[in-house]
Amino acid sequence: MVGAPFGRYYIENEIGRGAMGVVYRAHDIKLDRPVAIKVLSEDLRLRPTAWGSILKEAKTASALNHPCICTIYDAGEENEQPYIAMEWVEGCPLNILLAPSGLTPSLVAHTAWQIASALAHAHQRGVIHRDIKSSNIVITTQGEVKVLDFGHAKLIRNDSLQGYFSSSSSLKPMGYLAGTINYQAPEVLLGERANVSSDIWSLGIVIYETATGNLPFRGDTVFELATAIMTSRPARPSKKIPGWTAHVIGRCLERDLTRRYCCARDVLLDLPRQRLSDAAQDMTGELGRMHTRGDRADAHEACHV
Repeated sequence: MVGAPFGRYYIENEIGRGAMGVVYRAHDIKLDRPVAIKVLSEDLRLRPTAWGSILKEAKTASALNHPCICTIYDAGEENEQPYIAMEWVEGCPLNILLAPSGLTPSLVAHTAWQIASALAHAHQRGVIHRDIKSSNIVITTQGEVKVLDFGHAKLIRNDSLQGYFSSSSSLKPMGYLAGTINYQAPEVLLGERANVSSDIWSLGIVIYETATGNLPFRGDTVFELATAIMTSRPARPSKKIPGWTAHVIGRCLERDLTRRYCCARDVLLDLPRQRLSDAAQDMTGELGRMHTRGDRADAHEACHV
């Protein structure tokens, strides 16, 4: 497909492959702008209900209009190949940008507030992300946060656990569940459907990761990791983190749903927005470090559908 027209788009190059398909950088000939095109895998195209489910999710997610959410432009079929076209975002995935010790407190607040704001906007409109993780969150070249892949994880959760747990993690495989489940809420691991509460749990994992540079639950196998998520407390941070950070993480990672934040808007109330003015200088430093070591990447490169 590279170097060829695809409907109203011209495919420029391939930038990633994943369980659900191939991601291309393309040019929208009609509107003269760059876009990311996600073409579904052959396996999904052969499933009778797959495209209908994904199209429904794409239509729902396309109604979201928030500066911290990657916008879906178009969805359809071309040459019997289902695709989704979305906003082209240039920047660096959060998991690549993170330093070994995490980000500065003001930058943690800056990032957390924007992610929570994006989730609050989506939840208010009945859209659950279901796959919040640091590789789905991009820091743009202007220092803004963009959350990718709204509405695309439901099919995986309902269809099979194999695709849901796949990743490039080095976890040892256990049966067909090879990969990482670091961001999944305990109730989801027990078979419940992902919902607002599980998005809040995943947000807590991301905030912990940005504050410390590490993940709160660990294990050498999927079984060990799942057991840790369902039974143990988050690992004690190796560095001192601000009190507000510990408080927000603690409430996001409550196993008791009655004690976990009930919505993303409540998370926003506990985030120190007054510190966001300090984030601009920190962001400039982080972006400079990213450019220096050559880690600047296209956002969609780490966003495998």
